[in-house]
Amino acid sequence: MNRFLAIIMCILCVTILCACSDNNQSDVDAPTSISENTAHTAQGDSTQIVGTWVCNEVSDDCYFIFDENGDAFAKWGTSTVYGYYDYDEEEGLYDIDIPNFLYNEYKAHFGGDIMTLKSDESSFTFEKAQMPQVIIKAPDNLSIDEEIIGDWQSEDNFECYKFNSDGTATITDMYNYATIDCKFSCNDGVVTMYYMASDTKDGSREVAYSFENDKLILNNYTYEKVTTE
Repeated sequence: MNRFLAIIMCILCVTILCACSDNNQSDVDAPTSISENTAHTAQGDSTQIVGTWVCNEVSDDCYFIFDENGDAFAKWGTSTVYGYYDYDEEEGLYDIDIPNFLYNEYKAHFGGDIMTLKSDESSFTFEKAQMPQVIIKAPDNLSIDEEIIGDWQSEDNFECYKFNSDGTATITDMYNYATIDCKFSCNDGVVTMYYMASDTKDGSREVAYSFENDKLILNNYTYEKVTTE
């Protein structure tokens, strides 16, 4: 988990320095819970926290989303970290767990479009926001290698890859706690993955790949196909 999140952060740091073509674009939907294991139900009267928020004290480009089911998300660009929250009505505390972002019990104060979360260690001020439309920038002509299409997992690496025939891809950790939505193109044994670090900052990641006995060699790790389209 921590290793994968570190990989995400490294990718996004590189993104700021990378420039991609902006000819072809595809819409990216707002995050939804991707696993029953990550679904939680908030207890008590927790409706005031439901919605989309920004907090400049945490990140200018990150949006925090709390839904009515107790699921919580940190989303920036096409990357999403999945978490949850619970509300203790008796104590008046929100227990929030969004890995690497918010992970504590917080006393909340709401006033208009402003939410303040205070714990024993920290205080954050959030403002209601509208999730922007995030569009992946990629070249017009994506080259798709049919052999790479599928869902790939490795016993030695936490990163999992899903390559689709329409040129979209998803990088995730094996526990589905975090994802990066991408578009990809294959050329001369290199797969290039295009993603967004925010609604305006784009980037790409190039990884050499090959095949051996129906297994995918990607980033020096061996992957086996789990499912096919």
